[in-house]
Amino acid sequence: MRRCSPEDLVTFGVRFLTSKAVDPSNARVVAEIVVQTQAMGIHTHGLALFPYFHQNIPERVDPNGQPRLVRESGIGAVIDGNFGFAQLAMRLAKEVAAAKAAKQGAALVTVRRCGWLGALGPYLHSLTQQGYLAQLWAQTTNCKDAAPHGGIDATFSTNPVALAIPTRGDPILADFSTTTISMGKLKRMAQKGEQAPEPIFLDAQGSLSRDPRVALEGGSVLLVGGAHYGYKGYALSLWAEAIAALAGGECNNPDTRISQSVGLLVIDPRAFAGQDHFYGQ
Repeated sequence: MRRCSPEDLVTFGVRFLTSKAVDPSNARVVAEIVVQTQAMGIHTHGLALFPYFHQNIPERVDPNGQPRLVRESGIGAVIDGNFGFAQLAMRLAKEVAAAKAAKQGAALVTVRRCGWLGALGPYLHSLTQQGYLAQLWAQTTNCKDAAPHGGIDATFSTNPVALAIPTRGDPILADFSTTTISMGKLKRMAQKGEQAPEPIFLDAQGSLSRDPRVALEGGSVLLVGGAHYGYKGYALSLWAEAIAALAGGECNNPDTRISQSVGLLVIDPRAFAGQDHFYGQ
């Protein structure tokens, strides 16, 4: 198997994106987070973004769309992604959130109308290196992946969340969908003809299944907690929708232009019990 260095992959990404009329400096920002995600082993959300960009620029992702800070308060801010790259919007969101958290102890920065983030966890790594705890929620406007708990019709996207905890060594990063698995993993399972170890899908008639293909044929993927305890994942999914509303984005709406809304919470332990106590515990 041929191996490519991260820098070679970034160089490829920059060349590819600039061929799509993306500014070279912006192309590097996007390519670096894509390659970092791949290097972290999240293959469904790493280099997979390049074919996504190929298919969706410029119809869904504006190669010249620049994120813009549109509202700001003491600990809060709203960024409009202008249907551009989520990676650029997240760079601005992290800068604003870190600056506010350093002064106020915590910050919540929301983003609306941006492209696909891919995996969430890699965005938070740099914040943990600065000593911050971080939480990131994402929602997609018009995906039909998951039915409400107790329902049949797919209504919500997989509405993922990531959590990041700094330590004196490597940070703790958690990144997961509010559904039992992500759509990227679901599609990969379907392509390989694999079955889930337990029934985590509903077919179009509402029957439980281990076959991921039923979710792509009018069915849905179950929320975290599964058939009996999926109300827990449903609550988390609704929280992601609420964050989208805070951002001024569209909650689940199949008639709107597809985009993502994001909520980034950053907390400085120095403003609470102190960093030494936090790390010690």
